[in-house]
Amino acid sequence: MKLDPRQVRSKEKLHEAYLSLIIEGYDQLSIQQVCAKAEVTRPTFYKLYKDITELRKAIIDELLVELKQALTIVNPKPLVEIKEEEKIENFILLFEHVRKNHTAYETLLISQADAWFTNGIKEILKEYVRDGIYFSEARPYLIKVDEELIVAYAAGAYLECIRWWISTNYEMPPVEIAKTLIEISINGPYVKRLT
Repeated sequence: MKLDPRQVRSKEKLHEAYLSLIIEGYDQLSIQQVCAKAEVTRPTFYKLYKDITELRKAIIDELLVELKQALTIVNPKPLVEIKEEEKIENFILLFEHVRKNHTAYETLLISQADAWFTNGIKEILKEYVRDGIYFSEARPYLIKVDEELIVAYAAGAYLECIRWWISTNYEMPPVEIAKTLIEISINGPYVKRLT
């Protein structure tokens, strides 16, 4: 269904209102509350959504689609052929996406953690890790354990790093945190020291 510009703006206002009310501490939201906060009529709401659950799902689905786009490896290459700046491209996009949608992430990932959203993020991160291993031809470099354990470990670590970054109020620029995570992912967290 193609939305006209007014419907697009109403949709944005409803999304903002929903998140704002959640931040304010409302657990059970009514359509009336969301419409009042968004300054949108109930008929307009019903043209877009059948209920609050569908509104919530739409917000989450939209975020996950954007996140997946950010983490899609567009130009796959073997690990040895990937330039340093190319290694961090997707992570920069990931962190820029989180910062752009900070209200939603702060709400649905931190203050009122939503299992549906969190699991969706994990699945996208797992797919990114699997693709990274496959496209970069990094399998020979992996330790000898079930590859899905490595995928789950890396995705969980990335998710916690997103949470950490949000909790630090986005202190590190996206480029810096992207470089750090790629360095840790490829070489581990240790610095070689002279003895």
